[in-house]
Amino acid sequence: MVEKQDWSRLAQNALYALLGGLCSLAGVMGYYPLVPAFYAVCCLQQKKNLLLYTGIFAGMGFCMPLAGAVKYLFVLLVVGVGIRFYLWANRRCSGWAAGMIAGLTAAAMNCSGMALTRMDRNELILGLCEGVLVFGATVILYYVLQMASELGKSMSPAGQRTEALTEAEERYDRGRIDAFAEAVDGLSVAFAQMSRPKNDRMSGRESVAALEQEITGKLCASCDGCAICWEQEENGLPEKIRRMLAAVVAHSPKEEILVKNYMEECPRYSGMVEEAIWAFSRMELNEAWYRRLQENRMVIAEQLDAMSDLLQDWGQRRCLDARSKVLLARIGFEAGERGLVASRIHIYEDEHQRRSVAAYVASKWGGGIPTRNYVQALERATGMSLRLGKDARSILTREPTPVTVYEDTKFYALSGAAGQKKDTETVSGDNFSLFTLEDGTYHVCLSDGMGSGPAAGKESDLVVDLMEKFMEAGFRQETAIRMMNSAMVMQGDDNSFSTLDFAALDLYTGELALTKIGAAASFIRSGGETDCIRSASLPAGADMAQEAEPEKRYMRDGDFLVMVTDGVLEYLHVKNPEEKLAEIISDIHTDNAGVLARTILERVLLFTGGHAMDDMTVLVTGIWEK
Repeated sequence: MVEKQDWSRLAQNALYALLGGLCSLAGVMGYYPLVPAFYAVCCLQQKKNLLLYTGIFAGMGFCMPLAGAVKYLFVLLVVGVGIRFYLWANRRCSGWAAGMIAGLTAAAMNCSGMALTRMDRNELILGLCEGVLVFGATVILYYVLQMASELGKSMSPAGQRTEALTEAEERYDRGRIDAFAEAVDGLSVAFAQMSRPKNDRMSGRESVAALEQEITGKLCASCDGCAICWEQEENGLPEKIRRMLAAVVAHSPKEEILVKNYMEECPRYSGMVEEAIWAFSRMELNEAWYRRLQENRMVIAEQLDAMSDLLQDWGQRRCLDARSKVLLARIGFEAGERGLVASRIHIYEDEHQRRSVAAYVASKWGGGIPTRNYVQALERATGMSLRLGKDARSILTREPTPVTVYEDTKFYALSGAAGQKKDTETVSGDNFSLFTLEDGTYHVCLSDGMGSGPAAGKESDLVVDLMEKFMEAGFRQETAIRMMNSAMVMQGDDNSFSTLDFAALDLYTGELALTKIGAAASFIRSGGETDCIRSASLPAGADMAQEAEPEKRYMRDGDFLVMVTDGVLEYLHVKNPEEKLAEIISDIHTDNAGVLARTILERVLLFTGGHAMDDMTVLVTGIWEK
């Protein structure tokens, strides 16, 4: 492989040497503008080598007079030094800059040569015209040769093999992911079937029958008077035992059961009562553990189903490299214009037809170049407005760095928050989180822990943290909420539950998906009107089977989403607190999310005399067009 690369590089150098010699044949009225132009292009493309100089010098010696050859040798020297100095100062040199250096050098050389002799106006004009021709030829040659080089990379056998290998790997990975997703989905179904109880909870009569069988088999069978008691049918012993056991099943106190003495003739009555109570408590404990096992199996089934959904979502984006050869070449060209080298470039399109470009990018001439320059190169090549991934490096060096750039969003969002902890507490039980994902979705998560203080704050912090991590892992909003809810069910033994108010704002379209689990009402202010969004559902972790459907709305430029915890609404002391808060929001005239949040809280505190009887949090999110 290394030998093939050496031969390819040698063939490329020989081709450039041949082109250098051919440029000496293009003479116009004693001028040879293609020679300095081609040499300037070679300097930019780092093609200078012994073969190139041999080809250029051989062509100059064969085609040019001695005076012309000396002049152009001096021009080439100045062009090489000038471009190198420009690169040292700027770490980049475009075709236009190289053309200016080469053109000015040729024109200056012509004028200075004429100054030593008698100045002729026509010769002066011809000398200046050569400078213009050198400039234009440099720009054109650089564009043609650089684009040809970039196209050659993708269309060469090595590039075709790499693309075919990449497609084969993608198909293989897609097949493995599909197979794994199918296996996980099957496992989820199996756990869901296991979680279904085989029988419903035992009724009172069934519990009495089970206890009767166990008690009589254990105590009566070992009693010396068993035969006498059970042979006398007129004493109704079985019915008396059932009445005593029914009292045990009804959780009657032991003393009451002993006092009633359902079986006067039985000398072991007190021991039978104790054994029945112990056996029934064991039955209840086993049934509780069985229900807990069923719940845990259902939780595992939910989580496996969520994993299956996530796996099926992977690979939804399509690679467009096969039909974007020219665009890939243009990206490489524009990156080179800014002193960068882009390799392993791939163009992707997701299910919403939004594009992204992934590549390894490095500084061509060393030093640090802002990553923003690469984004500008992509924007010029693609004609789209783009944005960097959130984890991208800000400076590019000689070491190739993976950089992913996404199609830019139409909107941007900013949030402001205001909060007040309960007067008797040192820590608020409310928590919130704000984060934007690579898909251009802005997320707002607000949670109110049950009660107040550190315990409530810990619960709400867990809800917020789980939601953020699940969303960043790639789960859909509904799936992430199911996963979070199942996790809260698993640890919710102390009946400590938290609300969830979760908003997902698509910054491409302005679509808002608002999901509420036990949360207070939210409000959307659009223009001078404020709309209230309510929901009735249990808090997170209270019910494994609850489903929360998101409320879908569209937000426009200048709209605000106001999310509050229940402490804000409960203490307004008015008949319709939602309507009153909507009126307060409409009466506040500001385009600043932070100011709006603080002003809302200040006006609510006017209704409470400045006291906070519960934790209060106001979270405001505004959306604007870019």
